[in-house]
Amino acid sequence: MLNRTTPVSALIFLTGLLLAQPANSADIPTGDSLMERSLASSGGASAFAKIKSAAMTGKVELVGHNLSGPVQIFQQGDKSYTAIELPGIGKVEEGFDGKTAWETNSLQGPRIKDGEEKAVAARASRMNLMSTWRDFYKSAHTLGEESVAGKPAWKVELTPTEGKPETFYFDKESGLLVRMTQTVTTALGEIPVDVSLSDYRTVDGIKTPFAMTQNAMSQVMSMHFDKVEWNPALPENKFDPPPAIKALLDKKK
Repeated sequence: MLNRTTPVSALIFLTGLLLAQPANSADIPTGDSLMERSLASSGGASAFAKIKSAAMTGKVELVGHNLSGPVQIFQQGDKSYTAIELPGIGKVEEGFDGKTAWETNSLQGPRIKDGEEKAVAARASRMNLMSTWRDFYKSAHTLGEESVAGKPAWKVELTPTEGKPETFYFDKESGLLVRMTQTVTTALGEIPVDVSLSDYRTVDGIKTPFAMTQNAMSQVMSMHFDKVEWNPALPENKFDPPPAIKALLDKKK
């Protein structure tokens, strides 16, 4: 779930890519085994099976622009909702209710996601992708070893059933996911995105990254969470699309 990157297509004007080069190793573990190890290192399948909902709150900063504001992320089952607010930009929201993937912001207004973009939103909305990754990906192939934040990591390419390959980087010592790169299809075209995960802390037996940094289009967005809750009580309508999105859905009928 949250050991994966949060949905990013609504934040395309805030993110960018750092291209990675493959590495060679005499003894390379399989991609499947690295996915399983990451799940175990994060807390294990049994611990995640108890998690039905999650809430993360903190601060988001557009690095180099002196802009910061609150960020909220909520998940439940295969549903998700993300909201950030930045001075001069306003509120940026995106969500997935299990059927409809959507976003709304001051630059584009309300928009419904389809095709590859919807598939990415569905994968990102899962509570714990590591235990259900085979539902979304055809294969996981280890490319080799690469340094992430000065520490060795295994580089694994995952090929989704829909969309372009994604690359996960797992810290060799801890087994935790520390970086992910992907090309996101958006209303503005295909955007390469690089996400770094750090400051892992244990909350109710589950290791969760309290810091995420997204790079895209030469922009850097940093998120730092001050509170993570497992199984919080969430309103039944928390994941309902906003009125502007519902109006677009009505037009499509």
